[in-house]
Amino acid sequence: MDIHMSKKELTEKENLHLVLEGRTPQWVPSFMDACSFVSSVAIGRKKDPKTGLMVDVFGTEFTSTIDGPMVNHTKQGGFRLKDITKWKEIMPDIDLSAIDWEEDANIVRNKLTKPGQAINYTGAWLWEQMHYMMGFENALASLVEEPEASFELLNALADFYIEALKYACKYLKPDMIMVQDHVATHKGLLISPKTFRELIKPVEKRVVDAILEIGAYPEIHVDGNIEAIIGDYAEIGFKVIQPFQVFNDINRAKVKYSMTAIGGWDAFGPGNQEDSTEEEIRASVRLAIDTYAPGGRYVFWESGATDAFPETVRIIRDEARIYGHQYYNK
Repeated sequence: MDIHMSKKELTEKENLHLVLEGRTPQWVPSFMDACSFVSSVAIGRKKDPKTGLMVDVFGTEFTSTIDGPMVNHTKQGGFRLKDITKWKEIMPDIDLSAIDWEEDANIVRNKLTKPGQAINYTGAWLWEQMHYMMGFENALASLVEEPEASFELLNALADFYIEALKYACKYLKPDMIMVQDHVATHKGLLISPKTFRELIKPVEKRVVDAILEIGAYPEIHVDGNIEAIIGDYAEIGFKVIQPFQVFNDINRAKVKYSMTAIGGWDAFGPGNQEDSTEEEIRASVRLAIDTYAPGGRYVFWESGATDAFPETVRIIRDEARIYGHQYYNK
């Protein structure tokens, strides 16, 4: 154990920063304990009183589910953007410089953050926003059929979020800034590595460069088997992958790319079944920590556990605290 940690009990934020810096933490952080998850209030989703749905700044509607918001067109088919070449017609007409970003930061900090936690700020949706607007099938088809228009839209989204980040982070000072882009399932990428490298990678790189200039840790939220492009994420400049799922060689990414891994819990395993016993659930947590905590650069997260089974979530988090807090003292 590092000498500087032997006396003082750290805050969750301080302990997490040791992980991000590649140093030995006092305990294995549990992501839900270590971070406050926030985004801007001023340009965030707002409830439409007529429909009861949440609507983002691009006009896309979201409905609530037990596991979080879902794009409403998933069920209704009411796509906001049907022709990628007409993307300019649905871009928001917002003067970001006119927003009181200091007040926005105060609201976020006072209402959405908890003392002692790091601020994990969701700062950009790129490919994610494109398929929010169009649906997965239409967005995937557009990448192939209209690559130039797709690239233009992705860059326009990057322009919007980069400008917003520069305003917001002047006052908020987040520890980590997340780009959310789901490009994979547990079976592999939704698109070819070539398409990712040509159309999405350079746009993500622009956002990550802005995050690094701000002074926060760039984080990619991406589920599934992304083994084919982990090296690309390192080249882009991402320092954190979450939820880093077990379909990937997580330990290799930690060593080869100095990547911080958040996740490592097997959501498809015996600890996340409807009839899982308490011991199976607790064992699944210990397995994740035993497998990925050695050497550091690891944060436990039970991504894939569902609030439909709240007792399972409770047991997972309890075991993560108990086992994670004593792990590096074994």
